[in-house]
Amino acid sequence: MLTITPNFAQERALRLLRSEWKSHRTFMISSPTGSGKTALAAFITHGCNSRNMRVMFVVLYTILIEQTAARFIDYGIPMEDIGFVWRDHPNYDPTRLIQIASADTLIRREFPDNIDLLFIDEAHLRRKKLLEVIRDNEFKVIGLSGTPFSPFLGTYYERLIKPTTMKELIERGDLSPYEFYAPTKPDLSAVKSTSSAEYGSDYKEAEIAAIMSGADLVGDVVDNWLANGQNLPTICFCVTVSHANFVTVAFNRAGVNAEIITADTPHEERQLIIHRFEQGGTKIIVNVGTLVAGFDSDVRCIIYARPTKSEIRWVQCLGRGLRKAQGKDKCLIFDHSGSVHRLGFPDDIEYDELPGKSDGLEDSSSVRDQERREKKPKECTSCHYMKPASVYVCPKCGFKPLAGEDVDVDTSRNIKKMGKSEKVYTTKDKQSFYSQLKYYQNIRAAEGKPVSDGWVSNTFRDKFGEWPRSLHATPQEITPEVSNFITHKRIQWVKRKQKTEALMPQRIADLKQQLNKNAQQGELL
Repeated sequence: MLTITPNFAQERALRLLRSEWKSHRTFMISSPTGSGKTALAAFITHGCNSRNMRVMFVVLYTILIEQTAARFIDYGIPMEDIGFVWRDHPNYDPTRLIQIASADTLIRREFPDNIDLLFIDEAHLRRKKLLEVIRDNEFKVIGLSGTPFSPFLGTYYERLIKPTTMKELIERGDLSPYEFYAPTKPDLSAVKSTSSAEYGSDYKEAEIAAIMSGADLVGDVVDNWLANGQNLPTICFCVTVSHANFVTVAFNRAGVNAEIITADTPHEERQLIIHRFEQGGTKIIVNVGTLVAGFDSDVRCIIYARPTKSEIRWVQCLGRGLRKAQGKDKCLIFDHSGSVHRLGFPDDIEYDELPGKSDGLEDSSSVRDQERREKKPKECTSCHYMKPASVYVCPKCGFKPLAGEDVDVDTSRNIKKMGKSEKVYTTKDKQSFYSQLKYYQNIRAAEGKPVSDGWVSNTFRDKFGEWPRSLHATPQEITPEVSNFITHKRIQWVKRKQKTEALMPQRIADLKQQLNKNAQQGELL
C-alpha cells in the first residue's frame, strides 16, 4: 500500500488518464515544477503492478536512478519490487516488476521486450533511441515534462494530459510568486538564429556570447545584483563557459563568492559546490545551461543573462527559482537578456495541444502567435513599469497613453519593476539601513579613510529616495545586503570617474579648438 494520497493535480491527471487509457497508447503529462510528477508516476506504477504489469521508468542521468528509487520507496512501493538497469549494481534484477534506467544507459543496450508501460522523464529532450522505441513498439508510453513544447512531441505522443498549470500552482501557494525586473536589454537585432529538434529556433550561441561577454553588460549583471539582489542565494544563467568565467570573476572581484557549474563539472565537484551553496558559503552559482535534473536547492534569485527565443529554456531556467522554501515569500528574477520582452512571463506560456500535432482544424499557428504577442507585458512609457497586456492605464503612476503610444520603448536605464507590487520599506528598515551606514562610517574613520556625513545621507537617499530625517545615529553591525549596496555605489562612482577621465582629452581638445577659433575671429576684427 502506498503511504501517500494524491494531491489535486495528481487526482486530475489520474482521472484524465483513466478516461483516455483505452483510446490512446501514448500520453504526454504536462507536469510543472511543484505538481509532484514522481509521486504521480508512483500512483500509476502501483496500479499497474497490482495487475502484474511491468513498468520501466527512464530518467536523464544515472545519478538520478537511486534518487527516483528512494522516492518510490518513501511513497510505499516495496524495495524488492524495484530493479536497476545498471551494470554490476547490487539492485540489478531484470525480473522485478519495476525497472529504473537512465536514458544514456538504454541507448547503449538492447531495449527489454517485456515492458507493459514506459515512463520517460523530461520527455521534451530528444533521445533518438527512445523515440524509435516509442515508434516501433505497442506498449503504453507516458512522457513527463514541465515544458512539453518541443516541435517533435506531437509526432510521438497522441494525447496531452494537462492537470494543472504553473499559474494555478503559484495562485494556490504551491509555487513561489516572483518579482520580475529587466535591468538591461541588449541589442540582438544582428544576431542570426539556428534551429534544433529540442528547442526549435534560437540564437546562435557564439554570437550572443560575444555580446553578453562585453564588459558593460557583465558589469551591469554584477552592479544590479549588488544594488537589488538582497544578498539572496542566486543562480545566474550564462551562454558559454567563457561568458560564465567573465561573470564569476566580476562577482568575486566585487567580494561576492560565486562558483561555476557546467555540463563538464564532475559529479563530486558539482555536489560540493551545491553543498557550499546550500550552506551559504557560495552565494551565486553561475551556470551554463539548465542545472542538472534533481537540483532542488533553495534558490531565491535568478539572474538570466542568456538571451533565448526558446520557451523551453526560458521556463526550465526560471522554474529553478519557483520552488517553495521555509521563509521564502518570493523569487527575484533579473532578466539581462531581453527574453521577457520576447517570451513574456513564464506562467503565461501554455499550450493545449502538443507541438507538431495538427489535424488542420484548429486555429492556425499565425493566429496563436498573434494572440501570444498581444498577451506580452507592456511597458509604461511614463514610469517604465511592466504592466499586464490587458491593463491600459498604468497602475503605478496612472499614466494613460495616447493611441499608438503603448509600445516598446528604450530600456537603457536603471532597473524597472515588472511585477505587481513594490517593496514597501518600514521605518524600522530605514533605521536599520541608516545605523549600518553609520557603522561603516566609523570603520572607515578607524582605518584613516573617513567618509562624510554628507556621503551617509546621500547613500541613504540613493536607496530610499528621501533624506534620513528623524533617525538616530546609533551604529549597527553591517549586513551583507548593505555591504553589497555600498560596493555597488563605489563601483558606480569608479565607472563615472573612468568615463570622465576617458572623455577629458577630447574635452580639452575641443576647448583648445574653440579658443583658437575665438582667437582667429579676434584677429579678423
